[in-house]
Amino acid sequence: MSTSPFQIAAVVVTYRRDMELARLLKSLEDSSLHPTLIVIVDHAARAATEELVVQSSLNTFYMASPDNPGPGAGWKRGMQAALIRQPLTTHFLVLDDDVILPHLAIEKLVLASARAAITCPMLLDSNEKIWAFPEPKNVALRKKIRQVHTEADSLEHLGTEPLPFVWCTGACLLVRRDAVDAAGFYRTDFWMLGEDLEYSMRLAAFGGGLFLPDVFVPHLPPIAPDSTTASASNRKKFDSLLQNLAYLSFHHPSSQHLMSYLPGNARRYFRTFGWNHDSLARILVCLWKGAISAKPAGVK
Repeated sequence: MSTSPFQIAAVVVTYRRDMELARLLKSLEDSSLHPTLIVIVDHAARAATEELVVQSSLNTFYMASPDNPGPGAGWKRGMQAALIRQPLTTHFLVLDDDVILPHLAIEKLVLASARAAITCPMLLDSNEKIWAFPEPKNVALRKKIRQVHTEADSLEHLGTEPLPFVWCTGACLLVRRDAVDAAGFYRTDFWMLGEDLEYSMRLAAFGGGLFLPDVFVPHLPPIAPDSTTASASNRKKFDSLLQNLAYLSFHHPSSQHLMSYLPGNARRYFRTFGWNHDSLARILVCLWKGAISAKPAGVK
């Protein structure tokens, strides 16, 4: 695809990750199909990040967002800014700042988008293992996909054709503009963790979702100095995840069997933070707020 009829707006939310952002921008420059606009929403509003963005060889727009309202709100702001700067946008490429786009990834996602409102790749961790799974629409594939740990596994068990999903992790998503016009932007009331699940299942329910079992995108977050699994910041994020999962399970029209993931995440919470009364109390509060009070974690 040397030339393209598509106008693709890549939207990235970042916070103090200049090394990862530079790596991402380099991968976009090396892609077989370039975004026609890249909007970087900087929740740290740092001059060093702005300088990095404007040095890219691609068409970039830096957007300071110092109030740091959370990823969902950041992506919404970035998508709205993209439409102002590029009114004829045909696709949004929604990205975490710590992914790396392989050469053909965007091109393959765009080709698959002719059949679905939202498309996504498989995600790899730092050990080149499959990281998180899209949830296949086909019930039989939900068991099969759990046998997939490597790129070779994916090709063997899932093949190379795009497959329907009901929701997915949002580190790398391609969304058609017409679907956004009809189904809306990201919600802003999740704070952190879960807004991507909600958005992917909403768009997949509206116009179909496809994941590409032969496209592998590394997702490589940095290791923070205080990244002990039981740190206070990680606990707050896990609280947010549990509350948002409970909310989606009981109050989202397209959640399907998401509720079945709640017990496993509760067990993971206990294993991470200890089998004690404090952990039990926090889990119950998250479940109450999400399931009974019908509040995502970003609602006060």
